[in-house]
Amino acid sequence: MTTEHTRIREVVENAQRIVVPPTSNTNFLAKATTEEPCLDVVFAHELSGTFTPADEILQGVLTTGGSSMLFGDSNAGKTFMVVDMAAAVARGTSWMGRKTEPGLVVYLAAESPASVRSRLQAYQKHYGIKVPNLAIVQSPIDLFNGEADTDAVIQTVRCLEARIGQRVQLVIGDTLARLSAGANENVGQDMSVVVRHVDRIRSECNAHVMLVHHCGKDTAAGARGWSGMRAAVDTEIEVTEVAAGRCAEITKQRDLATKGERIGFKLQSVALGFTKWGDPATSCVVVPADAPEKPVGKRLGAVEAAVFEYLAAQTGGVKKGTVVKHFAGRYEKGPVYRAIQSLVAARAVNEAAGMVCIATAAK
Repeated sequence: MTTEHTRIREVVENAQRIVVPPTSNTNFLAKATTEEPCLDVVFAHELSGTFTPADEILQGVLTTGGSSMLFGDSNAGKTFMVVDMAAAVARGTSWMGRKTEPGLVVYLAAESPASVRSRLQAYQKHYGIKVPNLAIVQSPIDLFNGEADTDAVIQTVRCLEARIGQRVQLVIGDTLARLSAGANENVGQDMSVVVRHVDRIRSECNAHVMLVHHCGKDTAAGARGWSGMRAAVDTEIEVTEVAAGRCAEITKQRDLATKGERIGFKLQSVALGFTKWGDPATSCVVVPADAPEKPVGKRLGAVEAAVFEYLAAQTGGVKKGTVVKHFAGRYEKGPVYRAIQSLVAARAVNEAAGMVCIATAAK
């Protein structure tokens, strides 16, 4: 046998002795288990060909078992709006031309039980009825420190359902600040605890949870505090008041196609009696009204709004340096100059030769 043949034979014999490592698929199958997954799983190909839309308790606004946040500035009419909404669900009547799914409503009046009671008294007097199926929880609620109050809310919901014989559709927390006392509203580590407790309530009770919240100092920035709260809810509603009227705008909607809808309303005074001094004691109810037109362009920030308000009060043009000097001690120079430029870019303010004034169309 030649040397070449010998070398070829050795190569073949060595190749036959090579152990082929198992493929990645072989490794995966070796680790596979016949146990069922511990998490809820569905495959796309198993989905039905028939679409099931999100169930709603308030048409186009609130979904069953979902979560929402209604926020606005002080005295914008937040609680009046929420009370009106809650009473409609409790009665099973239409709300602002929208249908409702009737059921029990639990109102966690953590901020001011007396205020909620007076608003409901005004509602009942105005409509000449007694609102059924609406329970006002007057105890303080803490959804930040520990599980005790979260457990108490869930137990209360179950007890009320057993007593009345109806399912709770809506739980309202008024306000988020009172429900999360001790938490830093700006820190996700704190507010995520509150979110987890809210999720427990809506999941275990299969009820929609609505949180009433405030704007920050800069109303253009939306709801106060940690931005993750907006991401956590399914629906966000902003209540505003301007000279032209009041409005509740749906600013976020996860499962419904109503984002951007604006619901106009006004407050109508209702006489409830007299104070101990003999003065009239009144409250208000919400009545439908045309929604004011939405401002064109982006909303003004706090500095922009302040500069615009200052310029609007002037009879003529003002030097930019004078504007900056006016806000010394309140705002730094940079933000004031940027606010002026932003207003000029938006054509709300005219600029010429270092002078600025309100644009005629903006007056």
